[in-house]
Formats: sequence, C-alpha cells, structure tokens
Amino acid sequence: MYKVSRLLADLMNYLAAICVMAMMLLTCADVLLRLFKRPILGTYELVGLFGALTIALAIPATTLNKGHVAVDFLVDKLPPSARKTCSIITTLLSISLFALIAWQSFLYAEILRSTGEVTLSLQMPFYPIVYTISAAALMVCFVLFSDLFPPRRKVNNT
Repeated sequence: MYKVSRLLADLMNYLAAICVMAMMLLTCADVLLRLFKRPILGTYELVGLFGALTIALAIPATTLNKGHVAVDFLVDKLPPSARKTCSIITTLLSISLFALIAWQSFLYAEILRSTGEVTLSLQMPFYPIVYTISAAALMVCFVLFSDLFPPRRKVNNT
C-alpha cells in the first residue's frame, strides 16, 4: 500500500511541478508580449487555475514526506505510548477532514458541471479543476491511511 501511495503522490507532485512551469512560462510570455501590445488573453485566469492545481496536487506528496509544519513541543514531552496515541488520533482526524474536503469538492464540481459554470475570458469550465482538487484530497486520505500501517522491515536471518 505504501508503494502505491508513493507512486501516486509522486505522479501528482510531478503534475504540480508542470503546473508551476506552465504558470512561469505563461506569465513570462504574457509580460514579453505586453511589450509589443499583444497580451495573452486569459493569463490571469489560467495562472489562478494552475495555482489551484499546483497546491492541490502537491499536498499528497507533502503529506507523504511529512513536509507540513508541525508544532510538537508538547507532544515530545509525552511518553512514547501517549505520542503514538496522539499520532493515531491526529491522523484519523486528518483523514476525516480530507475525506470531507474530497466529498464536498466532488459535490461542488457536480454543481459546476450541471450549471455549466465557466471562466470569464476563456469560457473554460471550472469543474475539471474542482474534480482534481477532490481527487487530490482523496489521495491525501489514502496517504494518511497508509501512514497508519507503515511498511514492515524485513529481518535478515543470515
């Protein structure tokens, strides 16, 4: 389970990196073309959508690598069994939160799809972005769940 979550989280992280590169290239191209009075239509919209995708797609890998800020000066003073209990409770609460985010994002994407909501300039539909945010939140749940059951280390009897 850990290998699958690692593979999927890394894939999403690469997609997030592609979104960052797209934002950078689009912004640079727009700035250069503005010098010639030919700005790129919808740059502001696209950069905003790529930004949302970047954040959503990077969260699973950040969660897997334990890259979030954690303030644990109180937890560090607890005995190991209490620390383990706090970790399990925190992970279960995090799974609940991201499951709620995934569910509500999915419902919101359904609303956006059924109403045909699109961006102002480019007339691009919003719902694929929100579906992606939902999938990323679901992936965070999977990563956190796999964190509850860490991979077993092989013992060499040689």
